[in-house]
Amino acid sequence: MHSSTLGDSDFEILVSGQPVALAEYFRGFTNTKRLGVLAPNRLEGIGAVNLIMAHVTAFYNTYRATGEDFFAYPDNFTFQSREPKAAYGMFDIWPEHKDVLVGTDAVERLNAITDRGVNILLVPDGPPAPREYQRQQVAASERLIETCYAYSATGAVADPDLVIRCPVDPLADWCQRVCDSVSDSEREEGWQGQGPVLEQSFRRISRQEALARLA
Repeated sequence: MHSSTLGDSDFEILVSGQPVALAEYFRGFTNTKRLGVLAPNRLEGIGAVNLIMAHVTAFYNTYRATGEDFFAYPDNFTFQSREPKAAYGMFDIWPEHKDVLVGTDAVERLNAITDRGVNILLVPDGPPAPREYQRQQVAASERLIETCYAYSATGAVADPDLVIRCPVDPLADWCQRVCDSVSDSEREEGWQGQGPVLEQSFRRISRQEALARLA
């Protein structure tokens, strides 16, 4: 819950090049929304830290609005296909069971995502490929998954329609802690900010496009 120290003013959001306040971007957001990040190789989710933390901040804003004390963590998840799993607790994806080990099969991955009721799905950008999903899986995804984004381990996607900037401090330290949670000390290049601000870009995609990128 350390990240509850972030506030609206820490985020600069550009939608199709136009600035949008965090409160406006997350208008109607509730603390029951569930975000899932597909990070098959464990560390690429760092490339979406700004978007993840914007959602986490919107989550805590729902509690701040009551003016009461709270102790809560968002129901967010990562889905990883390598062991040992990276621990994303510094992104308030905690406890550790919310870092979920999944296989490489798209059908299995979608089951893991829908079984956890994910509403907001982040998938690594890449070429789509047709997948043969079961009918009940498709129905579950249509019922649950509302919003999808393509992200990149480098923090920059092609043809973005969403750009989020956030101070490198404290994000750089939190990203480093995620990297350090992997025993072989792997590193993903490209997520580090230049200067005091970390800028990352994303692309809104349809549910069908997201499901075509699950494997």
